[in-house]
Amino acid sequence: MDREEWRQAIHELPVFDTHTHLNKPGVPIPAQTFWDIAHYFWFLQELWSVGYPRTAAELPEGERVEHFVSAFNAVRNTHWHHVVCHICRDLYGVPLVNAEGLCTSQAVLGVDAAVRERATQPEWAQSVVDALNIRRIAVNELGDTPFPELPNVAVAVPLWEDRHLWLDRLIATDDPAGVTKEARAAIGDRVAVLAGMGIRGMRVEAEVFDAAGRRAVAVADTLAGGPLEAWQAEALLAHACFAALSEHAMFAQLFLGIERDVSPRTAMAVNDPRRVTNLYPLFERYDCDFELVMGSPQNNMDAAQAARIYPNAHVGGLWWYNFRQSTYVHAMQVRVEAVPASKSAIIASDARCIAWCYGKILLVKWFLADFLHRQVLHDWLSEADALWVAREWLHDAAARRYVS
Repeated sequence: MDREEWRQAIHELPVFDTHTHLNKPGVPIPAQTFWDIAHYFWFLQELWSVGYPRTAAELPEGERVEHFVSAFNAVRNTHWHHVVCHICRDLYGVPLVNAEGLCTSQAVLGVDAAVRERATQPEWAQSVVDALNIRRIAVNELGDTPFPELPNVAVAVPLWEDRHLWLDRLIATDDPAGVTKEARAAIGDRVAVLAGMGIRGMRVEAEVFDAAGRRAVAVADTLAGGPLEAWQAEALLAHACFAALSEHAMFAQLFLGIERDVSPRTAMAVNDPRRVTNLYPLFERYDCDFELVMGSPQNNMDAAQAARIYPNAHVGGLWWYNFRQSTYVHAMQVRVEAVPASKSAIIASDARCIAWCYGKILLVKWFLADFLHRQVLHDWLSEADALWVAREWLHDAAARRYVS
């Protein structure tokens, strides 16, 4: 197959999106206006970098459109720019840029009218997932399922809703051992309920392992009397989750690599060379599977190495500042060289409306098609094996872990 044939073949494969923020209370799955697409955080941040006002949502419509056009034309070399153009053209049938590659105010208004019209169509969300063969979409809030427009599509990988209550209790108590025992019983009961509902895994708050590293991993063995620091309490609750998940053969989804205290304004990817290797004792201590969702580009190799070594370590999608062609291609190369395909899921769109699920998954499918085309061209994989890898990475590996 040539490059275009590979793109078509990959385009048709089923997809399991392992992380989104769809169907939040009061936020419909379809975009309601153009601004639901244009103001998606990851793209909005890029627009801010070229002078788009941070208060744009508060500006009069005409003034906001003018600012958007100026900023959008200033970032026309980026992948996010191309994704927005494809969302507008593919889904709404309205080009956002002209023959010279420039956006105009008239184009923005035309897309906005089309978005508003599609939002009223009951079958719209289904047509979007059908366009890329998106079979299942995961959220981290149990209450965000099911999706009203998309029956049998939503999957929950829930957080522990009472975690913050137990965190406050642990920090305030003079008897951390006693409260930890109670917390373990509480999460044990909650996990048992989730298991009975058919839930296969939970997202476990993992920022403490970025911040405290080995100390957080070892805290369960070093608990002392007296008041706890916040990081110690966070780590103890994470250990309680891992233990409970192990009892029910469920998996823990860990988001790693983004640190929240880089600046007052934003969280950022921080490449810590010990980030993943610090977790090895967790993989050895607990029987649950761990899915590592990385936001720091230079830790992709470390996550793949862990998945190659440990039966219960798996690699997930690329998250936040890891979502770029350069990092995807590097991660795919590492994974195809060393990680069994059944242990790798690559889609985590982090979308907040269905249009961005489409746009980000389309981009990954292009990256994957071009990557596998090169693998076959250089005789590293046969066409049959390359298509098998693609199906595992896009859908099957996640489907077995999340719903099978």
